[in-house]
Amino acid sequence: MQRMGVYFAGIAFTVVASIALTGCGSIHTGPLPSSTVRLTPNPPHIYIAPFDTTTAKWLVGRQGVDLVDFKKHFQTNFVHQLEERLNKLAPAEPRWVDELPDHGWLVGGEFVTVYQGSRALRTTIGAGAGETTLQTNVYVYDLDRSKTQYVLAFRTGVPDPKQDTGAGSGSAPAGLSALGEPFSTAIGLGSGLKLDTTRTCREIAAILSQYL
Repeated sequence: MQRMGVYFAGIAFTVVASIALTGCGSIHTGPLPSSTVRLTPNPPHIYIAPFDTTTAKWLVGRQGVDLVDFKKHFQTNFVHQLEERLNKLAPAEPRWVDELPDHGWLVGGEFVTVYQGSRALRTTIGAGAGETTLQTNVYVYDLDRSKTQYVLAFRTGVPDPKQDTGAGSGSAPAGLSALGEPFSTAIGLGSGLKLDTTRTCREIAAILSQYL
């Protein structure tokens, strides 16, 4: 399976291949060397790379072909919802082509944990039992500066801002998400993965809005 290193190297990477193979994510070779580097404000476009599905823990009660199909559809839906959110900041679009433009931002990343939870446990026990979990690592590239080294990195769905990394990671005050919501709400406790996806995309957009 082609990884994002091949994607950023400029080797042909079509929409069909990316959707069929699923799992292509960010190269995240490391941050730009200067800690003072910040994203260029007011990007003309925000491009979205498919989030890598190969590094995640998938606890969704599926195996084999069913799991492959689930990952593909989950990845596609995530990119679609993230595009809708980022379009409120700047013109946004998925980027599954072999060459990247020289201007704008590129948002990519990887799924860390995708846990579908247990509706039965949520219903019968409650108190946090069987809750869903969606965690991602997000890497943001400033194409005016580099196509292979990120400027900004952060994690979503983790109730500990100290786990964020990268220059200007967008860390929120302890106990709050970037939206100013309690993390119990921001990571989707008491909801399904569909709502978790919506909250994660909203959180990403809220963090990036600070750099416009």
